[in-house]
Amino acid sequence: MDAKPLVLKVLLQHRHLQTHRAFCREYDRVAAKADPTLRGGWPSKAQFYRWLSGELVGLPYPDHCRILETMFPDWKVDQLFQTHDGGIDFIPEPAKLRATTPTPPIASTELADQHKEAEISNLWPRTNEAVLDDLVERVDNAREEITVFGLTRNFYAKDDMLPLFEAKAREIPVTFYVMDPYCDSRKDRYRIEPAEAAMEDPLRYTREILRPLFDASQRIVPATPSAGMRIFTFNFPCSFAMEKIDRSCRVMLYGHGKRGTEGPMLVFAEGTPYWTYFTDQLQWLERLATNPREPWVSKGLVVRALDETDLLCNRESQ
Repeated sequence: MDAKPLVLKVLLQHRHLQTHRAFCREYDRVAAKADPTLRGGWPSKAQFYRWLSGELVGLPYPDHCRILETMFPDWKVDQLFQTHDGGIDFIPEPAKLRATTPTPPIASTELADQHKEAEISNLWPRTNEAVLDDLVERVDNAREEITVFGLTRNFYAKDDMLPLFEAKAREIPVTFYVMDPYCDSRKDRYRIEPAEAAMEDPLRYTREILRPLFDASQRIVPATPSAGMRIFTFNFPCSFAMEKIDRSCRVMLYGHGKRGTEGPMLVFAEGTPYWTYFTDQLQWLERLATNPREPWVSKGLVVRALDETDLLCNRESQ
């Protein structure tokens, strides 16, 4: 038996906007009137079809919700993501939907309210497909900067991900901070993971992750003076990974006895105390890289740019 379509899918089909390309054109047209800064901020192709298939957990990002409610002014965004009982050929109406759907998706709306009260834009219990889709969408839509911090950040060197970062680095600054593969802090981190991780071996990590990232950074011809890809290593412990993409900050926690990908993922927007806390961490890293000061120098903390000599297989532990 076929699953019931979502209201949004039915409405888009009747406007001939059910393809990603057509939807993006309409998104930009609506954004130009509602808020020009949102033009080009449409969802990625994968995320768009997750919307239509009913796989989305909760509701889209607030900016997407604004555009959808402007696109369909008689509807609230939570109604758009309800199932429609009338079949794909029957155009739903808001009043009838409310009458025939007495139980809205309470869990999703309550979760969204909790996120709003806690000033969390989004939240996932661990890394999963939705988390990766969210990252791809944010990177694809980035217009100002991308800064990444964490233990290994393996995902970024994948064949289907590195070209996206490389293309972005031609237009905007893209910065990576990863833990020095030979430092003692990295050994300590893997001591508290439950099993041998794929990139625990520093030689393999250097060969499969750092080398592709470094080579990409050398290929890039920046379109502006501030653009380009920079890669830094650090030699001290980290208890979370972070991605600052324009005005949002994604944070993944590293736990004890757990793999990094098993940690919760939280997203904070600019203007919240969480944003200030975590972006201050990135500014601290930048200062250590460019103008290290006491007491950090005496404590042996080092953040430095990756160079060709760091990629040599015979490098000794620091």
